[in-house]
Amino acid sequence: MPTISSHVLNSEDGTHVSGLTITLTYLKDDRNREIIFSNKTDKGGRLSESFSLDLSDNKVFELEFKISDLFPKKEEGIYCSDLTFRISLNSPEEKFHIPVIISRHGASTWWSGE
Repeated sequence: MPTISSHVLNSEDGTHVSGLTITLTYLKDDRNREIIFSNKTDKGGRLSESFSLDLSDNKVFELEFKISDLFPKKEEGIYCSDLTFRISLNSPEEKFHIPVIISRHGASTWWSGE
């Protein structure tokens, strides 16, 4: 069973981001979407979700971090409400880790698989 985990940090004050919604959506071949999970980070800014889906044929997903949970919309100027990554997963038992460091004006991420 594959697992996606993340650790979200706030680069503005160095804290763990708790209560941030992370959603994994499967992009089906027929252009429909299926939400695999949607959950919030814990007090330590972490989330780990296992899911049951056959990954043998290189499926494509979107992993969304709902930044508006942490930073409310501004009155003026540019605003980023969500950070979304389109990812391809193809290892049925792998643990995928995608941490994110966010602020009002930017984000940094990397990914790894075990």
